[in-house]
Amino acid sequence: MKSPAASADLLDLPVLKVLARARAEGRMPHAVLLTGADASVLARAAEHLAALHLGVADPIADPDCRVLRPSGLSRTIKVEYAQQVVASLNLTSVSERRVVLIHEPDRLNATAANCLLKTLEEPPRGTLVVLQTANYYSVLPTVISRCMRFHIAGEAPMLADASWADWLREMDKLLTRMVKGPASPTARVSEVFIPLYALCARFEVLLALFVEEALKAAPPPPPSDDDKDDVEKAHEATISRGIRARMLVSVEEKLRLIGRTNPGCAEQVALSVSYLEDARRRMELNYQVVAAFEQFLLRTLRAFALRPRTA
Repeated sequence: MKSPAASADLLDLPVLKVLARARAEGRMPHAVLLTGADASVLARAAEHLAALHLGVADPIADPDCRVLRPSGLSRTIKVEYAQQVVASLNLTSVSERRVVLIHEPDRLNATAANCLLKTLEEPPRGTLVVLQTANYYSVLPTVISRCMRFHIAGEAPMLADASWADWLREMDKLLTRMVKGPASPTARVSEVFIPLYALCARFEVLLALFVEEALKAAPPPPPSDDDKDDVEKAHEATISRGIRARMLVSVEEKLRLIGRTNPGCAEQVALSVSYLEDARRRMELNYQVVAAFEQFLLRTLRAFALRPRTA
């Protein structure tokens, strides 16, 4: 099921209205997968469902709510923590209802996912499992097949920062130079390569700055069964991942705009978008951000430089 653009008021989301009605009628799915682009809305929606199921205002503090989230710099959901959650569901609960919140199930490896499959398929009576992720296509098929998926539409908020707007303008200038080609062979270094490497360096600096500001503004990570240091590292990595994704979306939009205004470069733009996706995947694997972005730009430059020129 798909919801219209996410509202700041969770109660306005049709997905949550449908699920609230299903619970009232005794038709609540036992495993719900929430997907969408705005990670903060997804997390709030998941906690709202947990509160609704348990009948409490603060589900995270409730003894019948267990939380699984990525931990450590690798940002994976460890199998030992998954095992602990599964084991706890076999113990006596405080109430007749229990909730398991799984944040970013795309970070489940095969071993941890296998540990949860039976719980997802046939959870103990009164148990609701809520999963939420902004990276739906990275979730293992075995997990997806055992959940009812609800999509919350809408884009993640854009970065409203003057330094980022300036960076995008410089990026646009570089792409325009790539389309037109250098004024002369000797001008290539000054017109393209110097701005290219400057953009790479500034991208990394701005990412670090935005993450630092976001960490100051963000509430601390909620308690979980993971080690505290692991949780804090994963919390920072999650914020960094979200901001980086928003930055890369802006870059992709610039590329597509170049393609729309220069139809003759459609093939090169398509290649560049695929190179950007490769860079995004490398960053997800903890590849150096500046190296991945530099490789994307150099491959893009090569694609434009080798395109046939019309007389």
